[in-house]
Amino acid sequence: MYFIESFHGKSFSGDPKYIALWIKKNIPNAKIFVSSVNQLVDMEIRYFGFEALRLGSASYQRTFRMCKYIIVNGNPLDKAGKAPNQVVIQTWHGLPLKKMVADLENTKQRQQELNAFLPRMKKWDYLLTSSAFNTKLFRSAFALEENPKLKILEMGAPRNAYLIENSNKQGEKSRIHLKYFNRPFDGTKKYILFCPTWRKQERDEVTGIDLKKLIELLPSEYEIIVKLHPLETSLRRFYKALDPRIHCFFNEVVDIQELFLLVDVLISDYSSAIFDYAHLNKKIIILQEDSETYQKKIGWYFDMKKTCLLEGKSYTTESLVEAILEEELNVFQYCSAIQKKLLNLDNVFTNEKLMKLLFLNGRA
Repeated sequence: MYFIESFHGKSFSGDPKYIALWIKKNIPNAKIFVSSVNQLVDMEIRYFGFEALRLGSASYQRTFRMCKYIIVNGNPLDKAGKAPNQVVIQTWHGLPLKKMVADLENTKQRQQELNAFLPRMKKWDYLLTSSAFNTKLFRSAFALEENPKLKILEMGAPRNAYLIENSNKQGEKSRIHLKYFNRPFDGTKKYILFCPTWRKQERDEVTGIDLKKLIELLPSEYEIIVKLHPLETSLRRFYKALDPRIHCFFNEVVDIQELFLLVDVLISDYSSAIFDYAHLNKKIIILQEDSETYQKKIGWYFDMKKTCLLEGKSYTTESLVEAILEEELNVFQYCSAIQKKLLNLDNVFTNEKLMKLLFLNGRA
């Protein structure tokens, strides 16, 4: 019995999803349960033939305790606990650029988050990472030395195995387009994915850029997909009807790895999405609107320009249009730098290796 939780049940995506699909393929008698916050997430889970459990319900807690394997990309509910014979496989949901938990700049906030986080981290049995660099950041951010039994698996991310495997498959791109747009893929279209990261403070908009004006200034073949952070899904009301060429899907049905394959350009700020997307060798634009404030409040683990050859800028609507349309000659250089320095262990065989190590040979 396997219990899967992606983004605290807010969607069925990320590493837990792709591990679940491999379990289903390789262990026919496996019983797979997936947590969900609502009926939209239920739809995604049931599409793949898995059983959906409402987050926090009595059924959720009962089933959680019955499953030997717990596969998550965050931390499951505290009240779910952990039985002595259970194995918790932590995949986390991205390589950190902005500082987290034990490394936060604000001393009070750092201690508060660390006190809450450590008991949860001590439940982990395995942690999956994409590079030695990735491991180093996690060791620092999560104070991993506090869990001496933890086994770190530097084997790559299952979600990126999917990206690499399908990077040039037109059939998968067509399937994805039909899922989100309910119409056949049109090769003349160009999609821009705008993917802002979360801010702790409540806000009414995710950018100072006028997206309606932006799409009006772009050629007619361009369309924008706004992918909101799971903690800011309420902002969809501001973006769902801006313009017929601007799309903001329900987060519950979105798998961002699918959108990565579909789009031609990624615009983001400090989201770890930029790293996964680099596997596709497509244009990345870093939009920095509050970098000084962010540095003081949160802080960075590394300099994007030095480490990734990718520099963020503060754009006006007009200059962002120019950046989207201009031919960029260094796309391969910065994508290659990210792949080699940050995600060098991502590969198409990650799931197969994980299956053999954790499930098929009974070593866990």
